[in-house]
Amino acid sequence: MKNLLIYIPIVFLIASSCNKKEESGYSAKKGAFRQSVTESGELKALNSITLSMPKINYIYGYNFKIIGLAEHGKIVHKGDPVIIIDQSSVQKYIIEKKESLETEIASTNKLQAQIRNNLQELLAQIKNDQASFDIKKLEKQNSAFESEGMRKVIDLEFRQAEITLKKLQNTLERRPLQDSLDLRIQKIKVAQKANELNAAQSTLDLLTVRTPFEGIFVVADNWRTGKPIKVGDEVYLGNPVAQIPDIRTMSVDGYILENDISRIRVGQNVIVRLDAMPSVQFHGKLSDIAKVCIDRDQKKVFLTQVLISESDTRLKPGMTVSCEYIIYEGQNDLYVPNNCIVEENKHLYVFVKKRGKIRKTEIKPGPSNNTYTIVSGDLKPGQSLELPENIIM
Repeated sequence: MKNLLIYIPIVFLIASSCNKKEESGYSAKKGAFRQSVTESGELKALNSITLSMPKINYIYGYNFKIIGLAEHGKIVHKGDPVIIIDQSSVQKYIIEKKESLETEIASTNKLQAQIRNNLQELLAQIKNDQASFDIKKLEKQNSAFESEGMRKVIDLEFRQAEITLKKLQNTLERRPLQDSLDLRIQKIKVAQKANELNAAQSTLDLLTVRTPFEGIFVVADNWRTGKPIKVGDEVYLGNPVAQIPDIRTMSVDGYILENDISRIRVGQNVIVRLDAMPSVQFHGKLSDIAKVCIDRDQKKVFLTQVLISESDTRLKPGMTVSCEYIIYEGQNDLYVPNNCIVEENKHLYVFVKKRGKIRKTEIKPGPSNNTYTIVSGDLKPGQSLELPENIIM
């Protein structure tokens, strides 16, 4: 009778706990299962470009005023004008070079006309001197009957006419080469002025800076004032004005605790969620794990890099995200709630309720997450489970 009185309360307690668990609904489940580690991180653009003041010839000046600037944080597209620089000094130079070019072209035309006139004059002079030479030649031929003194005079006059004619003929022979050199020099001057003008006109295009790809326009600080560059600021040639991160390819700078590093490897899938939009998932791959453990917020961690697969304008550099590193993912696994598992003598058990009775069943664990653990053993999907703390041993 004494044993019976002791047994009845035990049965009652077990039955009461079973009824309680029917209400809570703990059971073995089968289906998709994911084991993962979640840590925070920060978005960054994998590639970016710095837009600087154009590096142009200092003949146009040293300081240039910015007269147009894209809005800080604006999403810009390939080819958009994002920095517009005052063109007045270059335009002034162009006007001067146009005038210089016109002057050199006029000088060239004048030289060509002068060359033609000089040639005509030289030909006319040669024609006249040829006639004088022919006359002196005839006089010499007819001087046989003249006195010796007269013959000497006629001979000297003939030789003088001959020398003059040859000199003019030599000049005629050299003239094309000389004129050609003079004309070539003048044409070089024209080409030089034309090149300077073309270079200045090409410089005008450089004074409108366009973005090479889609990204976010981030204005740099003016080194003089320490404040963001704005319209009206004068900036030295070559100095940075803005940066454009390429948002088409984004990554996450994250970390993994040292206790989890043994389960993490490059190439694992990662689900990235923006803290600002936690319901939206982005997919990525773990692309890099640091080789050295460092201290961060009083924790030992390994830095990681996650490359995001999608391209989305909602992903912006500097945003805080959570990275879920997928360690295991299955589609047809049997698993139970972690709080239904009890350990005894290095063996794991669950308490299975069947037809109002509680049966202690040994299991072998597999991958687990914060809520569930994959198990194998004498257990079927849908079987009701009891929390160990509700069982009186």
